[in-house]
Amino acid sequence: MTNNRILTPDLARGSALLGIAVANAVTVWTTNINHPMPGHIGIIAHDSLWDKIAIMIGAIFVHVRGLPMFATLLGYGVGMILVREQRNGSRYKRVLTRRYATLALIGVLHMIFLFYGDIMLTYALMALTIVPLAKYKDKTLIIVTCVLYLASTAFFIHSILSPTGEDRANPYGHGYFVDQLGPGTFLVQATPIMYLLDIITVLPMVLVGFIAGRRGMLENPEPYRRLMRWCAGLAVVVSFGLGIPLGLASIGVIGGEPAWFTLNQLVGQLVGLGMIAWVFYIAQWLQRRGWVHTLPVRMLVALGRMSMTGYVLQSVLFIALVVPWGFLGLGSGSGAAAAMSVGAGVWLLTLIFAYTWSRTVSKRGPLETLHRRIGYSKTSRAAILPAAEQNPPTEGTQFLTGATS
Repeated sequence: MTNNRILTPDLARGSALLGIAVANAVTVWTTNINHPMPGHIGIIAHDSLWDKIAIMIGAIFVHVRGLPMFATLLGYGVGMILVREQRNGSRYKRVLTRRYATLALIGVLHMIFLFYGDIMLTYALMALTIVPLAKYKDKTLIIVTCVLYLASTAFFIHSILSPTGEDRANPYGHGYFVDQLGPGTFLVQATPIMYLLDIITVLPMVLVGFIAGRRGMLENPEPYRRLMRWCAGLAVVVSFGLGIPLGLASIGVIGGEPAWFTLNQLVGQLVGLGMIAWVFYIAQWLQRRGWVHTLPVRMLVALGRMSMTGYVLQSVLFIALVVPWGFLGLGSGSGAAAAMSVGAGVWLLTLIFAYTWSRTVSKRGPLETLHRRIGYSKTSRAAILPAAEQNPPTEGTQFLTGATS
């Protein structure tokens, strides 16, 4: 019987992919050299009220909301793998290193050939960074997390006080080599430098998830209900407290849009665990009403279980359907409302694909299958099956590459 311990991570990943698709559609994929974006989170075409509403919605619910949840889920998956491997008497460092090195390779290929804004490489490197830290107690890791976040705060405050100029994505319209292959190759080469920045801006979110995963917060929620309520409340405060002024600045009601955008990048990091808590509450609500087997929930769970495939498929669809040098160029250079609709449409196509694949081929997506074959030795793959049968809740804890992919 499906329970909220399994349902929560799948629902979280599936819904986070919607936020990522919409955010990337607005800020990257629909950008066009012939229609420059004046702000950071969308174009207002012909003073459109719908575009202004879309920007407000995006500022509150989309931008720097899905990615923190994904980063936290990544850490949660690492923590779950650690517990499982230790329980099985395996060498967890070898398992984790091979697994996330494989994810890094997939991320490199995705960044070069499909989407220069790839997050898999960054998240894989953060997971590999956690491996030598896994031996330390939670208290030590909490201190490390706080120190890194303070460093991140200093960096973003410096960015606000000393702006260096343009920090938006380069608009599409020059062709595949200039728009994608060149930037993607450059960013892969710049990974060592970007890694130092990711240590202070991304690793804190992953560490929070790792601590939660090692403690089994979703599998044994009772001791953590008060913490989850606080985190859920914090997510609401941050989303509205920063999202509203960011949205107002982006539509020209108030000034300081670059500063609000940067502040949202910093404080938005805090919503990851809270967003997961909200999904946990929704999962409980669905279970109490017996709705976990309804079609929408099953479709969302299917996408959550193959989130790596879903994420990469977004890039394929955006290239095919949206960018100027793709097949259709739908929504290229459009206002925020149309761009958000395009992003939601792409996500819907991945949702349909995931559900169809899960019903006709396998519950594990094609990239998850490939990653599993490369990222695990035969011995490790054989050991996972009985462990999963004895403790089924772990099946729902993979994020891109979580406990059982």
